[in-house]
Amino acid sequence: MESPTQSEPLNMTMTMPASDDSAAETHRLLIVDDDHDVRRALVEVLRTGGYECDQAGSAAEALLYLQQQAYTCVLTDLIMPERSGLDLLRDIVSTHPDIAVILVSGQNDTAQVRRALKSGAYDYLVKPSTAGEIVTTVHAALKKRKHYIKEQTDRQSLRERVEIGMVESILFEDIVRSTIDGIMITDLENRIIMVNPAYEQLTGFLRQELMGTIPEILKGTRSSLDFGRRVAYDLASTGCWSGEVIDRRKDGSEWFANLTISRVKDSRGKAFADVFVVRDITDKKNLEQQLIDRLLEVQSAQDAAIIGFAKLAECRNPETGVHLERMREYCRVLAEHMAQLPPYRTQVDERYIDALYKSSPLHDVGKVGIPDSILLKPGKLTHEEYEIMKTHTIIGGDALKAAESKLPGRSFLTLGKEIAYHHHEKFDGSGYPFGLSGESIPLCARIVAFADAYDALTSKRVYKDMVSPDESKRRLLTDRGKHFDPEVVDAFLTREADFLKILNEFTMEA
Repeated sequence: MESPTQSEPLNMTMTMPASDDSAAETHRLLIVDDDHDVRRALVEVLRTGGYECDQAGSAAEALLYLQQQAYTCVLTDLIMPERSGLDLLRDIVSTHPDIAVILVSGQNDTAQVRRALKSGAYDYLVKPSTAGEIVTTVHAALKKRKHYIKEQTDRQSLRERVEIGMVESILFEDIVRSTIDGIMITDLENRIIMVNPAYEQLTGFLRQELMGTIPEILKGTRSSLDFGRRVAYDLASTGCWSGEVIDRRKDGSEWFANLTISRVKDSRGKAFADVFVVRDITDKKNLEQQLIDRLLEVQSAQDAAIIGFAKLAECRNPETGVHLERMREYCRVLAEHMAQLPPYRTQVDERYIDALYKSSPLHDVGKVGIPDSILLKPGKLTHEEYEIMKTHTIIGGDALKAAESKLPGRSFLTLGKEIAYHHHEKFDGSGYPFGLSGESIPLCARIVAFADAYDALTSKRVYKDMVSPDESKRRLLTDRGKHFDPEVVDAFLTREADFLKILNEFTMEA
């Protein structure tokens, strides 16, 4: 994990968020990161904000701390050796559900954010973060934790009262009348027999309008038949159901609700009613979407920067046309097929394919360092000129290696660096710049090598005419196991129709 002190100075003088706690609570936080400097920086920031902190260098050490000490919040790095922050998050949610967990990562990865929030994370900090952002995020997480604990206490109290047959008294209990959660009770035929004032306020419907009707919250889901069957099955088998649903208010507007349904039985064990506890989580969903939208904006800017960087090389050779666009599409097709093969299923996942798609245009970025007299020469290169041309792999690889060193962990630039260095290596070891062979050549470079060769053959260049797709295929097949990885060639043969479609579409656009 990258230390905040390495990227953006932490402002140690800050204004604490206003607290709405009526009674002060002492908060002890656990900071989990395999980087000692990062842990120390976070502890310094949070202690300045008034929090007591302990440190753990791994997920395993964190679990030992959790067994010995009570914590209200855990900040954990996402990427750590052996067990990740997501693994630790799942353990904490399972064994300590009253602890607020915040994941910290330098990756702007929308899928990771979704998984973290869905797995129970209270929030997600994207580095670099200022001291103010860190303290504000912790404060907000602890506030949400307080509401969660109150919600669980209120629901447990309600279940205990209902399960002993006190449905009539619930109508008048302060917990029902004053709670911010909507409460509704139905008979076993799903007809409403009671709602509290909070439910009326949430939905816009008055009590007298709802009595005897089927709850809109059961009808409002986009797949109400499936939804109703799942709820009925869970209530019959376990006596409860919990989840998130989309409801519709009286004015027609949609809202997100966290819904818990409990089946009520009498003293003889016979079910006679269902209790619905409903909480409005629209603001939470909107905030999650805003976070995801911001990450998508960052990713879009990142993609634009990659293409712009790669165009530096391409713009010096205008005859390559939409070479970069075709290249990344060819690479995506090949990688999608490789992902289905047993040896690559664990390596080639959605993130790998996306990183390959983004980084493949960087394969020839090193050509910015090649003189025009060589790069644009229409005839055959001399031996000396060819040796100079070959150095574009080292120029590009070194440039991306330097950029990669500024980012924590493995990023799309890691693949870009491997591609730039090795896309002219050959499977039989006769390529350059290092003479690697077989599987010692990174898979991403083996894929790009084939895609680059196919596009070079089927495109017109300053030094050659375009070759037909059939003739291109014949030439490439003769190099199966020599220049190209046999499995990559076989992937092309399986997906040749997709290659022809890409070639036609991007030629038409050009």
